[in-house]
Amino acid sequence: MNTLYVGIDVSSADLVVCFMDHQGDTLDQELTVDNSLSGARTLEKTIIAHANAIKAEKILIGTESTSVYDLHIADFLASSDPLAPLHTSVFRINPRIIKNFKKSYADTDKTDPDDAFAIADKLRFGRLPHPYQAHMKHLPLQRLTRYRVHIVDAIRKETQCFLMHLFLKYNRFGDVRPFAHTMGATSIAAINDLSAEQLADMSLEELTAFVVKHSRNRCKTPTAIAQALKRAARESYRLRPTMAKSVDFILASIYRTIAALKHSLKELDKAIGLEFKAFPNTLISIKGIGPVLAAGIYAEIPDASRFPSDSKLAKFAGLTWRKIQSGNFTAEETRLTKTGSAYLRYYLVEAANSLRVHNEEYKAYYSKKFREVPKHRHKRALVLTARKLIRLVFALLTKKQLYDPCLRPIHRQANLLAERS
Repeated sequence: MNTLYVGIDVSSADLVVCFMDHQGDTLDQELTVDNSLSGARTLEKTIIAHANAIKAEKILIGTESTSVYDLHIADFLASSDPLAPLHTSVFRINPRIIKNFKKSYADTDKTDPDDAFAIADKLRFGRLPHPYQAHMKHLPLQRLTRYRVHIVDAIRKETQCFLMHLFLKYNRFGDVRPFAHTMGATSIAAINDLSAEQLADMSLEELTAFVVKHSRNRCKTPTAIAQALKRAARESYRLRPTMAKSVDFILASIYRTIAALKHSLKELDKAIGLEFKAFPNTLISIKGIGPVLAAGIYAEIPDASRFPSDSKLAKFAGLTWRKIQSGNFTAEETRLTKTGSAYLRYYLVEAANSLRVHNEEYKAYYSKKFREVPKHRHKRALVLTARKLIRLVFALLTKKQLYDPCLRPIHRQANLLAERS
């Protein structure tokens, strides 16, 4: 079948396009158009002209899936009515795949036309991802769940920054640990409202009353907390007044940012829950996985039937380990591949972390894997639990059945065989 291959290197401003026939010969010079609606229409007409010139019966179009820059042009071309009769398929390809594919060339420059050529040639060689489908119903949900990952990561980074500056104010606070949760309301009140000198000079009764007031009398051991606070203050370095003023300002500012981010996260979770109600699914039936985690998993794999097995789904999530073997040597420790969808991997691991607490079967599995090795115990056990979860997710989404823990023992032998493979 005569095929036209179209490789598009996308940036925020431009689209650099390479046209290639089935023999690997480029057609004319590369085309550069604006990454805009008018540029997309020009590209559409040019694709049709080249397809007619070589009498193509099929068109394969590829872009590098870099952030959101290629989403508009991929959706435009996939939903194009003039291109539809020409059996057009659009592929959003992982940039890492294109980068590694380019290494097969002896000497290649790193330019936009060269990247477009590599994308077109990769289309010609095959082994492509699933074609992009226009107007997919799950995309609005996917934008929400992916944005949630960004918010959670922002909270984590701001919290790290807060703890770094807290070390400047009370370098012994982290070691003494007066509070179980450093970012709790009572802890924040003590950090922001009192200096080290004030804490050290306050009587134990006054500090206990402070703890009781700001905890709304919810602390079970306010006197012990007050003693720990005084100890942290006594053992910490003293900052110069000018330095202390700057650190106090930064701590208060970071805390306001974290509070705003947590409020946004709460509102976002509500929006995800409402959006997810439009999608019938069975993941929500798993004890320990709420609507947010279920939505995050479903948004990345709305059609699980396109994966022939759960191992292929695991590879898509990057929850696989490459074998390292040469001759009689086989490495015992191998790294996680972390290829494919980082968002799916995030939600699967978060779901596994929830299941190890709320689901007896997964709690037992996590504990077993935790005890097997002396190092990296939590991370290893959590990732293996996420890999086990993939089998359940794949079964529920493909068979469209509800989770029934009573039926799980029947499948344990199959799970053990899958683990060994």
